[in-house]
Amino acid sequence: MEHPLLFICFFLEKLGLPSGWHYYEHAEKYGILAKILAPHIVHSYFIFILIVILALIGSGKREFIPKGFQNFWEFVLETLYNFTKSNVPHGDGHGPNLIPWVYPLIVMFALYILFSNLIGLVPGFMSPTANINVTLGLTLITIVYYHFLGFRFRGLSYLKTFVGPIPWLAPLMVPVEILGHLGRILSLSFRLFGNLLSKEILIGLLLMLAGKFLAPLPILLLGVLVSFIQMFIFVILSLSYFAGAVEEHH
Repeated sequence: MEHPLLFICFFLEKLGLPSGWHYYEHAEKYGILAKILAPHIVHSYFIFILIVILALIGSGKREFIPKGFQNFWEFVLETLYNFTKSNVPHGDGHGPNLIPWVYPLIVMFALYILFSNLIGLVPGFMSPTANINVTLGLTLITIVYYHFLGFRFRGLSYLKTFVGPIPWLAPLMVPVEILGHLGRILSLSFRLFGNLLSKEILIGLLLMLAGKFLAPLPILLLGVLVSFIQMFIFVILSLSYFAGAVEEHH
């Protein structure tokens, strides 16, 4: 969705930088800087900076009894840690300890996706996750990393997951498994992208057709719920892929 005014892009444009959809769509005219400063990218920069600032505030004055931002961050990190531990092998005799390998990535996914989803509800900002380039990039990180974990913990035996349990069915199973893994790229990226884009389109339509104040309120409230749900779905699916890559299949 093309927003009529994006504050960050407007500010960069006033500084003489080519930031906005017009520049992005005509990047051959304005150069590589127009792509680097595309709206979905500059909003991603803003999200990263915001998370770092909030993290620094929360860790600036650490106390034994946490309060304020420290209490918030400890709650968030502990919740994500327990959730990760409950969904991947953690060295309890049923597989390798996968937590050190996936927990930092899950924290990044959860915070970035949630903040990106929610910022689109603020007038003058857009959700980076409402752009397919962003969601596809996040998905490719998950796909490449779970294959890496499969080879890291199972070696070449990881290739058996593509062959299937019956050797003479391998010519049939290999194409099916490859298509299944490619399908994960489409489902994981388009689910997040589609839900966020539809939310922004609905808000835009209600603003034009039904007024600027009370009419969009139900969609805004629904947008908050969708933001959390879509973050949760992306995280839980990523964890299931990570766990499945290192587990022995029978």
